[in-house]
Amino acid sequence: MKKNILLTVLLVFLMVMNAVLLFLILDKPDEKRRPPRKFITAELGFSEAQQIEFAEIDREHHRAMRRLDRHSRDLKELLFSKLDDTSFHQNELDSITGLIGQLSEDREREVFSYFRKVSKICNEKQKLKLERMLFGALKHGPRPEGPPPPHR
Repeated sequence: MKKNILLTVLLVFLMVMNAVLLFLILDKPDEKRRPPRKFITAELGFSEAQQIEFAEIDREHHRAMRRLDRHSRDLKELLFSKLDDTSFHQNELDSITGLIGQLSEDREREVFSYFRKVSKICNEKQKLKLERMLFGALKHGPRPEGPPPPHR
């Protein structure tokens, strides 16, 4: 009898802990999915007006990136659906992989365009902070203080 009570208590405890874990994971999906938005606005100290402009830039960027990702995923699914297709030729492979490569290039252009638009709404101090953040992210660490590197 005592064994059953102990198992029941343990089972209830584990169920409660699982529910808490699920709540913590699912409670704030926007923050989990897209933390850079809040990080950028907080780090740069955007004013209310800047936050409104940034939100629109961010929405447009998110839509563009989702479209590019969806198209890339569709092409990759098409490509891998041809694994056992004996009539699938090298020129078709080259065509699909070329399109996937173009989408990757478009993605990089979109990211660059996004940060260029963000930079345009920044004041000079915020632009320096943004540049440090970007270089830090590219180098996986913070940039040293001082002027930005020369543009080539």
